Amino acid sequence: MAIVKMNKFTLLAFESKKEALLEKLQGFSSAEFIDLQDENLLEDNELLQDLTKDVVDSDIAKWEEQLSKVKFALQFLQDYVPKQSMLQALRSEKLSLSLSELEERVSSSGWEAIYDKVKSKDDELTKLDNEKTKLQGIVQSLQPYENFDAPLGSLKELEETVYFLGSVANQYEEALNSDLNDCYLEIVSKNNQDTYFFALCNKDNAENAAEILRGFGFTPFKTEEEDTPLKLIHDSNERISLIESDKFIIKEELAGYDDELKKLQLAYEYYNNLVGRKHVTNKFLKTESVSLIQGWVPVKHNEKFTKIADEVLGADYYLNFEDVKEEEIDDVPIALENNDLNAAFEDVTSMYALPKYNEVDPTPVVAPFYLIFFGMMVADMGYGLLMLIGTILALKFFNFDDGMKKMVKFFHYLSYPTIAFGAIYGSFFGDLFPNLPRLLNTSTDVMSILTLSVVFGAIQIFFGLGMKAYVLCKLGRPLDALMDAGSWALTLISLGLMAGGMFLGIPVLKTVGIAGSIIGALSIVVTQGRMMKSAGGKIGQGLYELYNITGYVGDLVSYTRLMAIGLSGGSIAGAVNMIMSMVPGPIGAFLVGPLIFVIFQTVNLLLSLLSGYVHTLRLTYVEYFGKFYDGGGKAFKPFETQNEYINLTRE
Repeated sequence: MAIVKMNKFTLLAFESKKEALLEKLQGFSSAEFIDLQDENLLEDNELLQDLTKDVVDSDIAKWEEQLSKVKFALQFLQDYVPKQSMLQALRSEKLSLSLSELEERVSSSGWEAIYDKVKSKDDELTKLDNEKTKLQGIVQSLQPYENFDAPLGSLKELEETVYFLGSVANQYEEALNSDLNDCYLEIVSKNNQDTYFFALCNKDNAENAAEILRGFGFTPFKTEEEDTPLKLIHDSNERISLIESDKFIIKEELAGYDDELKKLQLAYEYYNNLVGRKHVTNKFLKTESVSLIQGWVPVKHNEKFTKIADEVLGADYYLNFEDVKEEEIDDVPIALENNDLNAAFEDVTSMYALPKYNEVDPTPVVAPFYLIFFGMMVADMGYGLLMLIGTILALKFFNFDDGMKKMVKFFHYLSYPTIAFGAIYGSFFGDLFPNLPRLLNTSTDVMSILTLSVVFGAIQIFFGLGMKAYVLCKLGRPLDALMDAGSWALTLISLGLMAGGMFLGIPVLKTVGIAGSIIGALSIVVTQGRMMKSAGGKIGQGLYELYNITGYVGDLVSYTRLMAIGLSGGSIAGAVNMIMSMVPGPIGAFLVGPLIFVIFQTVNLLLSLLSGYVHTLRLTYVEYFGKFYDGGGKAFKPFETQNEYINLTRE
């Protein structure tokens, strides 16, 4: 189905033209390079072993330094320039430029001067912060001595006495008073742990006092300041206030650097892509003057690829496109291509596994069942209308990236079956309008809804078997398709006919069903062990595979969740409506009731969407993909432009 056809290309070009070629191919964004320097690849190819590994240009350090400068300036300014709100960001359209236009803008932007200015502001703020930290440390150290009113410089002028200014643990306070009775002692302050004091002793007694204090674990207060602690604290706090004022002025100035920030963003895009372009040469091989480049390109882009080679290389190149060989199937990167509806469901496939190149893209046969199952599980016209209107408005007024736009479209398409099954069940925010016409009543037609769920499940299971047959035929194995899918289809259909004949009392139908079941079961036993070597192994494996018929019964039972989840969501919505109607009085009717309705219906909507999303995935991955789909392909990752702040257009 919709797997993009790939060619393997081999390109020989002069080394001197490599940089210009890579710039164009990056703008082209549709070619994935093979890592020719991979050791496993080199071991298997003797011709490649004779070539030299290409290396990154020696000037890469210069460009990485430029990129580092831009990153620093961006990260610095982003802390100060006001950011757009999420709503503004979604509504604003990103600037679109080609690589050549981007280079032209960056070269004339003067971003280096902006970097120098930003670096200067950063240095100023760092200097102010360092000074503030130092002052805060001074204030913190002086605060215990705030009540000591003597200038600290005057203590240095003492001649006949010696002073001790510092602290000891609180437990030594009494001993301090008694042991220093020959000294003048003043307790300056105390906290939960320490006692801060000033002691003045005669020189004759100083040595003894020092010895006593050492025993108490005395911590001296040392400073070169001259004024009183109180004045020093006051001066330091004043300076801290001035520093904060200076920082505020600088930050206010930086907040107006919106234009500078945009120029730095352009510079980032340019240098980030340039550095990526330089590093990709680590995948190439070369001779002294010629580079060898190999990779994968979609067949539909061959002409464009050739045109780029002509424009950049003139006639001095060799380019060859090859079809995918059988031994290369596992190496071909996978890109999917579907119409708008199916494209919205590609993530469902890729989250499980991308198909291999010789398989089919299951997305087109996933989308219809996903739509039906999700709609059956959410099944409310009100919820569906909210999804429909919300996604339409989002797509119209917001500028999403490709991934988010695909997700919004995904839920947009899911809104239609949600409305449809809501109409079938007559559900509009549960039973808000109980008299709506309906095809099935969720209160009285439970068995009909259960039967419908199982029927949908049976259809998907048989569709899965049909897909298995299709894939095997596509791989040139029609007999395997008949034995692996046909035998099971015959057995399951026959069992259904037999059960129908017994239930409806139609003997012929019952007889046909029994005969078909026997033939189908025998074919399973005989064919499903054909890969085993011994006869006993073949029969044993066949019997084991026949036992797996219980798995199909389990699969059918699993589809009953379509009924269970759909009814539970409707029941919760109905309970919310009942609670709302029970709120008494005019205040309840016009204020509390609507509030309850909005809050709990919103919660139920979100839970219903989550349940529908998760359980539909489960049915798809286990019951459906288990019948025919293995996957194992690797995603197509072209050498392309990296976009963060702007849209870089393809050239």
